[in-house]
Amino acid sequence: MPALLDVAHEADARTAVVTAQPAGEAPRRADMVVHLPAQTMADDRGLATTVLPMGSLYEAVQLLFFDVVLLRLRKRLGQSPEDMRARHTNLE
Repeated sequence: MPALLDVAHEADARTAVVTAQPAGEAPRRADMVVHLPAQTMADDRGLATTVLPMGSLYEAVQLLFFDVVLLRLRKRLGQSPEDMRARHTNLE
């Protein structure tokens, strides 16, 4: 991940990292950090904070976070659900 941040910075791009581990190297090097405080596989041993296995809680929190970001961005850009659907690609 830090190598990708370097490539982005060399291209004068701003970077953001979404993470449950804000003390890591990638967050320290990013322009913006979004901390989603949820259990991941990195901290699922010992005193667990959830009954969900491994990183499932973090994955669920990410889903909600990015759905809210999408809804706010759609509203800001004046896009309808139909506009979104017209550009949607199913990669399955």
